[in-house]
Amino acid sequence: SSCWAGCLGGCSDKVSREHLVSASLFIGDKVRVQGFPWCKDNPKEIGISALTAKILCETHNNVLSPVDTAGAKAFSVFREMMRLTNVRGQMKPRVWNVVKYRINGRPLERWLLKTLINICCNGEYPIGRTSTVSGRPSEQLVRIAYGLESFEGLAGLHFVVRTGMKYYSDDTVSFSPLIKNGEHIEGGLFRFRGLLFLLFLEAEGPPVPLSGIYFEGEHVGDAQLNFHNREVSQTTGRFRSQVLTIDWENAT
Repeated sequence: SSCWAGCLGGCSDKVSREHLVSASLFIGDKVRVQGFPWCKDNPKEIGISALTAKILCETHNNVLSPVDTAGAKAFSVFREMMRLTNVRGQMKPRVWNVVKYRINGRPLERWLLKTLINICCNGEYPIGRTSTVSGRPSEQLVRIAYGLESFEGLAGLHFVVRTGMKYYSDDTVSFSPLIKNGEHIEGGLFRFRGLLFLLFLEAEGPPVPLSGIYFEGEHVGDAQLNFHNREVSQTTGRFRSQVLTIDWENAT
């Protein structure tokens, strides 16, 4: 099957394009990709609609629409936090009215997994250690993307935090794969606005530090990794300005 979720069974014959673009509108319709052999030195932009349309059947694509909605919701929070950071950064420092946000971590994790699979699909590396087919995810990763299983151990979403990290204000998601010994994909780095995420696929967790890994020209080797981060607190000037709470208890 050309559908990467084919191992779940029940594929429809139809490969749909309709809602793929709308599902991706909230982050522009492009993803900036770097780190594969074909874009090692310079990031390349790929249209999300082209990327998703041919690799999921209509049935399996529709099942993931709540995950797209959750992803959209999380990204609109990140976008708003960045906007407020920029606004308050230009004001005279003061004790701020602390703005509070809340998102669910697991659907965001599944959205990142789905996106990682979409980007790496049909490429030259198996996705996940137990996958035996180039450009295809392991059955376990498919099951996790569809909420039928959970990541184990230290697999899943890590926030990558470092003082002095560059902030970008464009509305594109950037992605770079972590390729284990040139054999398979073991994770991926995502950047959106000022936030950097690592989705790691294997239970033993990512190598610490991430030495020798460059993302958009920036070395992330000395960054701190926060697994299943529950709170992101942001200060402007000397005072706390915003707090994001991430709920890992709820599956939806």
